[in-house]
Amino acid sequence: RQNSVRSHASVPEEEEFDEDNASKWTENQVLDYFKNVCIGDVMASYLKDFSEHYALYSANHDKAIEYLKLVRESSSRLNLRNDATRDAHQKLLLTLEQAEKDPRVRRLRLESFLLAPVQRVMRYPLLLEALLKYTPEDHPDHDDVALALSISGSVATEVDRKSEELMNRQRLAELQSTFDWAHLLGGVQLKLDTFTKLVGQRKFVRKGPLRKASSGKHLYAILFNDFMMITVSDRRGGVWCYEPYRLPIQTYDMLARDPVKDQFELVNLKNGEVLQLRADTAAEASDWVKDIMKTANYCYEVMCEALRSGIQVSKVKSVISPEARNKILQGSKPTSIGKRH
Repeated sequence: RQNSVRSHASVPEEEEFDEDNASKWTENQVLDYFKNVCIGDVMASYLKDFSEHYALYSANHDKAIEYLKLVRESSSRLNLRNDATRDAHQKLLLTLEQAEKDPRVRRLRLESFLLAPVQRVMRYPLLLEALLKYTPEDHPDHDDVALALSISGSVATEVDRKSEELMNRQRLAELQSTFDWAHLLGGVQLKLDTFTKLVGQRKFVRKGPLRKASSGKHLYAILFNDFMMITVSDRRGGVWCYEPYRLPIQTYDMLARDPVKDQFELVNLKNGEVLQLRADTAAEASDWVKDIMKTANYCYEVMCEALRSGIQVSKVKSVISPEARNKILQGSKPTSIGKRH
């Protein structure tokens, strides 16, 4: 830390500063010592360099937490895995339990320490803002602190953007390997991590189990920013298998009506079908509707703008009117609305 600061004034000769016993300094000694110490240029230089590293760390943070959660689960769950994986998990769990007994960690789990760097990058703007507030304008460090504050805000925004981008690519890669997309799409090969004509980079939005409200049939839905895939899920020999339930629904062609408890209706505007779906909880049903509508509204607006500009996307020549969409959301049958325009 002593190498990370610079001073523009020497310590008065009448004051004797014992830096090894700084905790014993008087308040005046502390103020005199730091009144000309500068750190703004150091922070500005430091902040410029670590956005890439923080973005990569933040993107992998959630994945690491999920893995640790799996490791800490009961042995019965781990027995479902192969012997080598189970042994590795048990060794790691033993190591974690031993480390957490060390008084130096203050009974904190590894997860708490992994969170610290993620929180720190968001705290720098607040800390530098406070520092600038108490730094006089004529102080030699004022301009550098102001610069560091500006950079810290930009870095925090950039870390968020890059982290989100990396997490999205990881999720797309996982979904690409988990599901047999050629089977689900009738032989069509689909690359998930790609740039779409309508909404740009494909983004994962949400996935999870659903059920048909009438029969209780187990379904599994995956929502992207450009389409939604609904499959039939079935557990065979301890492994989940997925069969196509419906063809993919383009997000500009779907609506989700407000949920009633744990149920909601998904409307396919292209063919007029209304699927009555049930989530595990009322909160999950509400979250599904919010995510579907946010995605559908955005994609619909982009499609409308493309058509107004004379740009044809995916051979779509027209879309249903906003008024018709609102009527359908209020309960009108899609087939009774009339043709798209």
